[in-house]
Formats: sequence, C-alpha cells, structure tokens
Amino acid sequence: MSTPKIICESVFLSEAKVISSPKSSDKVIIETYLQEAETPNDNNRIYPKDVIGFGLDKINDRYIKKRQFLGELDHPISNNQIRQTTVLYKECSHVITEYGWEGNLLKGTVETLPYTPNGKIMSGLVRDKIPVGFSLRALADVSPHGQYKKVKGPMIIITYDCVSKPSNHKAYMTEVKQESVTVLRESANAICTSDGICYLPNYFDMLVEQKLIDLKKKYW
Repeated sequence: MSTPKIICESVFLSEAKVISSPKSSDKVIIETYLQEAETPNDNNRIYPKDVIGFGLDKINDRYIKKRQFLGELDHPISNNQIRQTTVLYKECSHVITEYGWEGNLLKGTVETLPYTPNGKIMSGLVRDKIPVGFSLRALADVSPHGQYKKVKGPMIIITYDCVSKPSNHKAYMTEVKQESVTVLRESANAICTSDGICYLPNYFDMLVEQKLIDLKKKYW
C-alpha cells in the first residue's frame, strides 16, 4: 500500500449564511457544518461517510475529547510535509470540541481562541457576521471514480482550518452558541525517513498502526 498524500482542500466563494450575534466576550462558540460526505466538492473529490467517520473516531479520544483538535486561520502555504501535518499554536484560531452527523453533513462545535492573534481575528469576523468557512487538511490516498476522485480509507484527519472560501459549499457557520475559555499546551518532534519525508510522531504511529508505512522497508 502506498504512503498517503496530504490533502488540503482549496476554496471557493459560496453564498453567505445568516448567523446570530454572540454576546460581548473574548470567545465565541459556534455550530458549523465542517464537511459534506458522498457529494463531489469543487476539487472533484468525493469523501465517503465511513472514511470521514473512521478518521474522526481515531482522533476522538486522543484529541477531540481532550480539547486538542486545533485548527488554523487559513491553510498553511507550504510544500513542506512536516508543516502541512503540523498545527502551529501561533497560527491557531479555534478548537473543535464536538462533532456529529446530520445525514451526510458533518457538524461540529467550534470555539475561537481568545488569546491567539488569529483567534481574535476569527472572533471579530464572527461578531461582524462574516460567514467563516472550514476546510479539511488530511492524509489519504484517492482513486479514480468516474469523472471524480474518491478518497480512500483509512484517512488521517489533521484538522479543519478556518477559511474564507471552503471547497465544500455547506461548510459554513450555522449558529452561534455560547462562550467560555481553556488554555492548552503541547510539543512535538519530527520523525524523518531515509527518503527525506518527515512526519509528526502521532501521525507516524497511526500510519504504522494502519499499515500505511511498512517498517520492514528500513526507512532509517
């Protein structure tokens, strides 16, 4: 099996959704659609619902329930694989704390981070009723599926970044909820293979566990 490639969904302009105004505070919590399954997006990719669900289940206990499923304001502009698979604190704007399905629509609870520069920007956009969107960053392979490409499992979900033009039309904020706050701490080092590809340890472990990387190939 081949090593999965990084998927960073590009973005497009969609019709703005009407949102309610939050109370005055440093933090805003919203409910939003993060992604739509089983439907081709503007990048001609189809994400099966079970592939998305498996990816979320793998990180639910490890990251989401521990308030460590952080996202950035816009996708990182870099060809560096370690950067693409890393969520930087200095670029963070939000944390995703819950998720669930409404049919084929993935819905999430998203909190802005009031003590980061990008979190303040995101909060300001919400307060000004600017429709913020969300776009997936993940590791996965794709296969031809008619005129489209179908994302193959297992998919390793890195995050859902906050973007101005998400590739999925329904990935826009739908409802503002309430407000509260928590501060996080984290550190990470890179694991690099002999062919120059670098991974975060947690993602490397998941790749090995899911047999997407074969240690018998002697990467070191």
